[in-house]
Amino acid sequence: MGYTKLFAQLPFLSLVPGYLELYVLPRYAPALSSVSSSGLPRAAGAVLALHVVAGVWIVVWGLASVGAKRKHYMEKARKDGEKDVDTRYALPNLYVDGTSVHARAFNCCQRSHQQVFESYTQFSVANLAGAICFPLTALLSASVWFLGRVTWAKGYAASEGDAKKRYTSPFSYGVWTGLLSSSILGLMSAAKITLG
Repeated sequence: MGYTKLFAQLPFLSLVPGYLELYVLPRYAPALSSVSSSGLPRAAGAVLALHVVAGVWIVVWGLASVGAKRKHYMEKARKDGEKDVDTRYALPNLYVDGTSVHARAFNCCQRSHQQVFESYTQFSVANLAGAICFPLTALLSASVWFLGRVTWAKGYAASEGDAKKRYTSPFSYGVWTGLLSSSILGLMSAAKITLG
């Protein structure tokens, strides 16, 4: 998927649902757009719950996956006669030094987990900001991001060292679609709050 196709999807994941949520939903499904005693839309609670549950799960699942892959590739490296396996593969090393097949394969798995820490903060701040005014659209965007994150990580871990294979599933692009659509939603929410 190219950047043009990715950006072409954004209106359908943020602008169109945001418009429908703001102007159509209150008329036809007022319960979905009702406000809680906190002053936030009730549906924003679902976005918070998704972030708490899926966010913790993504981190723990990734941690367990990397730990298992570290042991797996250490054993393969030993079996194939690589030198300094314990020094290169063991903790506290984040990545494995070297360009062997096993080192590249493990490093791809580690990279998939590390990238969560590099992008989750930006995604969650933008998505939660969007949920203030557009909770159902933010929930859709977050679901796309979490699905994309899982399929992207699985593709990366199964790549056996070929990082291009992280996009073997079309859902892998949800990482970028969810991030960009959440950013748009966050800006839309900020504009609505600022401009009234």
